[in-house]
Amino acid sequence: MIGFRRIGKQPRGDGKVRQLRQDLLIYGLVALGALVILPPIAWAVLTSFKLDQNIIVYPPQWIPVPATIEHYAALFKTTAPRLLLNTIIVGLGTILTAVVLAFPAAYGASRFSFRGREPLMLALLAVSMIPGIAILVPLYVAAVRLGVINTYPLLIVVYGAWAVPQVIWFMRGFIENIPGELEEAALIDGCSRPQMLWYITIPLVRPGIAAIAIFVFLLVWNDYLVGISLTTTEEMRLVQVGLVALTQTGFGATWGLFMAYAVVAFAPVLILFLGLQRWFISGLTSGGLKG
Repeated sequence: MIGFRRIGKQPRGDGKVRQLRQDLLIYGLVALGALVILPPIAWAVLTSFKLDQNIIVYPPQWIPVPATIEHYAALFKTTAPRLLLNTIIVGLGTILTAVVLAFPAAYGASRFSFRGREPLMLALLAVSMIPGIAILVPLYVAAVRLGVINTYPLLIVVYGAWAVPQVIWFMRGFIENIPGELEEAALIDGCSRPQMLWYITIPLVRPGIAAIAIFVFLLVWNDYLVGISLTTTEEMRLVQVGLVALTQTGFGATWGLFMAYAVVAFAPVLILFLGLQRWFISGLTSGGLKG
């Protein structure tokens, strides 16, 4: 006899097998990414502990024998700590500036309908695509004439203006993901609109703010062009400017010191990400949803 299998039903083990395959695929991709990303990081960390004469030997040595911390000791005798502090101050100031300026605009674009809203949002996106190098010379001339060159406010304003259009777009997506009924209920219960924003909207959009904070901080931390153009003294340079300077010395690149600098420069970014990791992942998953 010919057997028939009932339509719409699957063997019990099919779901588990499919889930297992998906898990294996995901973990396999993660492992592949780790194999690509981690070796250069490990090489930089290990190289920072090698003696200068052991860095350029052939064949290369992975394990530093003997290990030394002389590069880290030498690093803290340079201007590197000041450059790291400068970048942290400018990065945190830029985050605060971008979020404070972008939140009202993003909220208005999300909750209020007005003529020209979408063209205005597209114009903001187009403005963010203008290459920074196209306006650096006028910015430098204006900063010199106003007497604000080599100051934190100048760098914070420039980086903030650079980041705000993109932050508005990101934050608009996060706000649209918040049901409007929650805000309406708060208004009906007697909250003013500022109270509603403070107690309802901002706490719910906090994961998005965490994701935006990391994005803006990396924007400042990884930039070289603005940092070298709008600062003229060593005391006001940013971290990437100091990192590049170590490869352009008159005696050649000091790779041990360079790797130690790279490791130390990587630490604040890693600490920020680990501190905001939970909110960052939540922000990434909620920013693209609506409902």
